[in-house]
Amino acid sequence: IGNFEEAPLYLDSAKKFALEQKKYLEANYASRSMGYNFYIQDQFENALPFYKSALEGYQSINAKDDALECVQQLALIYINLKKYNKAIEICESNLPIAYSSGNLKQVVALADKMYLALVATGKYKEAIFVQQNFKQAQDSIDLSQKESNKYKVQMRLEAEKRANENELLKQQKIANEETIRAQNILLYSIGVGMFLVVVIALLVYRAYLINKRLSAKIQQQSDRLRQLDEAKSRFFANISHDLRTPLTLIMGGIDQVLKSEDLLLTEKAERQLKTAILNGQRIIHLTNEINELIKLEDGKLVTHKKYIDIDKMLKLFVKMFDSMAELKGIHLSYSKSIFDGESVIHIDPFQFEKVLFNLITNALKHTKSGDSVTVALNREYENLVISVIDSGEGIPEQNLPYIFERYYQAPDTTFKTQEGFGIGLALVKEIISKHNATIEVKSKLGQGSEFVICIRRERVPAEEITQLPDLSYSDETMGLFKELDEPIEDKSPVVNISHAIEDTSDKPTVLIVEDHPEVREFIQNIVETKYHVLTAPNGQRALKVLDKETVNLIITDLMMPWFDGFELLEKLKESEKLRKIPALVLSARTSEEDKTKVLSQGVNDFLCKPFNPDELLIRIENLLNRKEIWNNNNEGALFINNQQTLDEIEQSLLKKVEHLILEKIDDPNLSINYLADQIAVSERKFYRMIKKMTDGTPYEFIKEVRMQFANRMLKEKTVSNASEVAKAIGMNNVSHFNTQFKKRFGKAPVEQK
Repeated sequence: IGNFEEAPLYLDSAKKFALEQKKYLEANYASRSMGYNFYIQDQFENALPFYKSALEGYQSINAKDDALECVQQLALIYINLKKYNKAIEICESNLPIAYSSGNLKQVVALADKMYLALVATGKYKEAIFVQQNFKQAQDSIDLSQKESNKYKVQMRLEAEKRANENELLKQQKIANEETIRAQNILLYSIGVGMFLVVVIALLVYRAYLINKRLSAKIQQQSDRLRQLDEAKSRFFANISHDLRTPLTLIMGGIDQVLKSEDLLLTEKAERQLKTAILNGQRIIHLTNEINELIKLEDGKLVTHKKYIDIDKMLKLFVKMFDSMAELKGIHLSYSKSIFDGESVIHIDPFQFEKVLFNLITNALKHTKSGDSVTVALNREYENLVISVIDSGEGIPEQNLPYIFERYYQAPDTTFKTQEGFGIGLALVKEIISKHNATIEVKSKLGQGSEFVICIRRERVPAEEITQLPDLSYSDETMGLFKELDEPIEDKSPVVNISHAIEDTSDKPTVLIVEDHPEVREFIQNIVETKYHVLTAPNGQRALKVLDKETVNLIITDLMMPWFDGFELLEKLKESEKLRKIPALVLSARTSEEDKTKVLSQGVNDFLCKPFNPDELLIRIENLLNRKEIWNNNNEGALFINNQQTLDEIEQSLLKKVEHLILEKIDDPNLSINYLADQIAVSERKFYRMIKKMTDGTPYEFIKEVRMQFANRMLKEKTVSNASEVAKAIGMNNVSHFNTQFKKRFGKAPVEQK
């Protein structure tokens, strides 16, 4: 089939197999085929050695006919290579062999090749001699062929004659049988046909009923899903509406306090009240977006479309976000491949502003310092393509189909504090659909994302193009979330300035690790009333502070960008200097899984947000006051815990490990690695934990659980013999079980029963 490169691979393998099995004929045929592969590509020099090898092989096993065929091919190769004397020589030397074998066809074939070579060298007399000399052989072949054909014709006529006679005899018998068989077949066919008609009718009716029932069920499920979807939307709409009344009272009351001339507020109190109003405004902004999303879905939001030059709008956006990008160390740029005046689209400027704001802010949020964000405008036939491209963290492929769904948040994002509420991109999708445009996302994890909007380009006179309005929505929203979007700088102070100038008494120092600037300030205001305070916006900055400062207690959040609380705890675990500092986790993550994870690492205390300030101070005081009674002998622990907390954690973990062993009690291959994986620790850490809590190795603990389980089975008489008990606890060797049981309980299993 023309695959000349792959053919030698198979031929080479075939030759090796043939030689291994001592099938030399097949091995020589493989060499000959290898030569033919080159021959049909006109690579005569490459074909030559393979045919020579095959010829030698055939001659060695006395395969004369095959050898003569190789000689023919070699003669042709020499002729093509214009080595006519070689061709004459090989034909001349093998003609006697062909004669002696009685193979007249080979004789004629070799004579033909020799004739061609002689003509090519100008030896016409010799060529005529060869042609005449071997004509007799050709005539013999022709005569033999004619005789063979004549014999074949005679044999065929005789066979046909006998067949006709037999056929006449059979036809009389078959005619009678066919008549009977035809009648039987007709009756059988009628019966089968009627049966099939009935069966098919029943199957069609059954399929109709099933289809009808499934259609009804699918319709019912569809109606139910739509009702649930509508109920969820109404629920969020109602919450958004109901939040406004208490927010109005809260923010109105705070505003009156701030404006009251009868009250004298400290600078700190005024700042806290303003923070409260700002966060209230953020909640109102969120409720507005939820309400707008629901209006868009219900088709109740009216759009006011105008002809806008999107090129100018994109330039304005890039200019607006340029300073923010610069502060974060991100390269923000704008590129286009169209001429001025070719970028007019028919949109609602206010709604489309929300689309661009969401896409650009998302790109900046999910991009690290040193990376880039590009806003691009290109033309594709009659459409304009707006792209927002970043080189940030990217989106996992399995999350892409759901990225525009309402309230969807991609799990395991690196930017753990910026997950949002899953409203922004859903709002973008609805607004884009309202403009008869499309949006899609392309992303690779770790390489960045690209959001692409495709919208129809309009051709209108210049006087119909509306002057671009101010980006009021973007200005207002940036103002609300400005503090949260500010980048974390290494040069930012970590020590509370007010305490830096006070007396340096023996107050303990507390390090607060929290990424949210307002929450960090709130915790600082509480803690600094009794202690010196250091602050860090994430785990990396915290490690830098701990490297330079002496800290008596760490308060850390779990959800922080780039380097979260879990990673910080792991780093502290690795340091001999830092592992003994008590840690208090202060987090909004309140699931039992999160609590178990941090407590299993030896964290001293866990407090959920929102929290009571007095409770926070009491917990800090308790942790600092109990430092003297900590178990300081356990060098393997992540943190040196107080005994009361340690016992509670140990009991919980030991109970969980015991439960895991009991689940696999009959598995003889139960491993330490499996148990460690189930409680999310390394095998080495698991070994240290069990050694500390039981004063024995994990293998001894598993053995003890198995023995106690076996003892209980025997006492409760749920088994009949020791073999059943051994099998039930994963021990295949009954005698070994008897020995171990007697060693543990002082009597054999049969005596215990």
